[in-house]
Amino acid sequence: MYAIKVLDDKQTAERIGEFLTSPNAFDQTWAPQEKAMVLKAPLDSIEKEHHMYWYIEDQGMIIGAIGVRENKYGSGGYELDADFGAIHKDYRRQGLFTLLLNTLEQYVKEQNGRYIHILSCDIDSYLPARTFYEKNGYKKVAELPNYYVEGEGRVDYYKEL
Repeated sequence: MYAIKVLDDKQTAERIGEFLTSPNAFDQTWAPQEKAMVLKAPLDSIEKEHHMYWYIEDQGMIIGAIGVRENKYGSGGYELDADFGAIHKDYRRQGLFTLLLNTLEQYVKEQNGRYIHILSCDIDSYLPARTFYEKNGYKKVAELPNYYVEGEGRVDYYKEL
């Protein structure tokens, strides 16, 4: 069994960013500023209140990570926007993302968070993620075509706590 760890140092934050922007995490075309944003998000979480990352390792290699932050209004809404979540492609279908998402949801509840808002996208490689969110009580609340890049739209999910 794998342990879920809390991100608390710069070196691990950099490793998480590298994992989340690797082909082992996502198969997609990256928007022009997207990779830089994803690389920066784990680093930002070390210093900021109401912004957290969790990760899973196997023999020193990051095989899963997820992050969340309170919305920019500080109103108790939490979101995965600049913060991503993924499991290494060779470790999927083992329940690891469920463990990470459950940890994230518990954290948001402990912060008296009101909801979780997840941004996803509409390309085929994201279908398993979208299905997963829906099976875990997230409702699709919006779709924006061609949002990230031409041919890749945004799909928003919402879960009230």
